[in-house]
Amino acid sequence: MHQSNFLKWFLLTICLLVILAGIFQLGKLVGLAIYSDTFSFNSIEIWQVGIIGSGFWGVFEFFRTMKKLKISPKYN
Repeated sequence: MHQSNFLKWFLLTICLLVILAGIFQLGKLVGLAIYSDTFSFNSIEIWQVGIIGSGFWGVFEFFRTMKKLKISPKYN
C-alpha cells in the first residue's frame, strides 16, 4: 500500500507541473491577444494547444487523485 501512495503523490506532482505549464501558456496567449497588434488566431501552434489541453487534463487528474487519497484506507 505504501508504494501505491507514493505513486499517487508522484502523479500529483506531475499534475501540478502540467497545470502550471498550461496556465503559463494560456496566459502568454491571452497576453499576446490583448497587447500585440500582430496577433492572430492562425499564429497559434498545435503544441500550444496541446500544452493548454494537458493543463486541463492535469486539473481533472489532480482532483481525481486527491479524492482517491482521501478515500484510501489508512493502515498502521
